[in-house]
Amino acid sequence: MANFSKWLTNLSYWWILAGFLAVMIGLYFLFGIWPRTKRVRVQLLCLCGMDYVTLLFYLLTFNLRVSKLAAEAGATPRTMPRLWALLMALASIGAFFAIINPENKPDEKFNRWVFALLVGVGSIFSVILFQYIGYYLSSAIFILVVMIAMGERNKLQLILVPIIWCLFTYFVFYKMLFIKLPFGSLFSWLIK
Repeated sequence: MANFSKWLTNLSYWWILAGFLAVMIGLYFLFGIWPRTKRVRVQLLCLCGMDYVTLLFYLLTFNLRVSKLAAEAGATPRTMPRLWALLMALASIGAFFAIINPENKPDEKFNRWVFALLVGVGSIFSVILFQYIGYYLSSAIFILVVMIAMGERNKLQLILVPIIWCLFTYFVFYKMLFIKLPFGSLFSWLIK
């Protein structure tokens, strides 16, 4: 598994993006086959897109360095992302059954699958931007763009939600778990 993760890390982001698009297009047609999933295929695509990104993050944890002291303590840089991946998997299972429930509202008729696909592609581009502008700024921009695309117009929420998310991840990862998230090559001079 570690070799696969190392291969994945060295793989070009563009191939990961192409793989994401191929998987999502394949799932779109696959969900169209069964009547139970056809009426909610956009909702399922959103769920699968989040799971795809979660799987990528999980696989990347195999390349995180683990110090002997951290391994003895039981909490390593791998702990939080893997816990997050486990919780996402459990939440996805529950969400899947809630989505395919016959009482659930079917997808809207105005091609929301395009929006789902764009959010998934946007999340991949957000990860690509980590190396240039860092996790915090990239995540804030991604959250802001998705909120605007979803129709949020409250300016206070548009400002506060990305900032609160960045502060939350900063305190959880950097202050509590001592995990440095990517700061970006454009801002690397700030941390020297």
